[in-house]
Amino acid sequence: MDGQETQVSLAQRELVGVGSTHPRRQAIAQQPTVRLAQASSVAVFARRYLIDTDYLLPKDLIEANRLDFQHFYLKHVLKSNYLAPLNKEQVHTILDVGCGTGRWVIEMARAFPQARVYGIDLEWSTPPQKLPPNVAFLQGDVLEGLPFSDHTFDYVHQRLLALGIPAKKWPFLLQELQRVTAPGGWIELFEGGDTFVNAGPALRLFIEWYRQACKRAGYDPAIMDRLGNLFQSLGLRNVRLETLSVPVGPWGRHEGVMLQKNLMATFPGLFPLLQQQLNIDERQFNIVLREINREMEIMQVEYQYYVVYGQK
Repeated sequence: MDGQETQVSLAQRELVGVGSTHPRRQAIAQQPTVRLAQASSVAVFARRYLIDTDYLLPKDLIEANRLDFQHFYLKHVLKSNYLAPLNKEQVHTILDVGCGTGRWVIEMARAFPQARVYGIDLEWSTPPQKLPPNVAFLQGDVLEGLPFSDHTFDYVHQRLLALGIPAKKWPFLLQELQRVTAPGGWIELFEGGDTFVNAGPALRLFIEWYRQACKRAGYDPAIMDRLGNLFQSLGLRNVRLETLSVPVGPWGRHEGVMLQKNLMATFPGLFPLLQQQLNIDERQFNIVLREINREMEIMQVEYQYYVVYGQK
């Protein structure tokens, strides 16, 4: 057994209550493995998706590489891995909901060596490196409830899960985030909506496709604009919502080029959604994507992210 496997094994033992010493490290049970299916679309879009889940984007090596790239881009934009005003001396337990490849979890574990940092996802895979001793991962569907006791975490983080949360399930998810947060703890969400400034014709068409397909499938990209109100409805204190307008394309220099690459790697993963809901064919989709990339090269496009945090 190598070092990483040893760390994971020890983390899993602690998650079920073995060797737990902190009062908020509660016993939990791992969720069963999610069934997987290979996309049956045309070969160029043959990506791996999870079935029997609400997550719309792929879960494969291509997507894992994109998520890692996205993590480093967002850290560059935010100049941090979080914006909530955390007191390091008071943070002993951290949860990342939808942890993906685990990059954020690992970096937070190193930044908060005194804390236990947990990541949960439908399917997680860690980078090929030795895990910090204070990291723990588990597999589960957060929309079925978080497998933690009330008041477990000092800080709960969730990032870019809009394409995995149907509109009708947002209230339940937010209640779950609040439930597992300790009194005085912080909840922080980082999301991207569907707002582009100075979008060209092709990008505007794609956005319209996306909005229509999401609506038919039961998703609401516009919910990002209401995150602040949703947080306040939970009774959270010190709620703050920030809208970040970031450049897309060469006009934004390194930052803009990075976001352009990330978006152009994200959009192909939405093809099955558009094909199923709107009957968009491969040829039409390819033409629009090529034109979007061209527009981003020559226009001063901006994209909007949303950050909201509040204290329980």
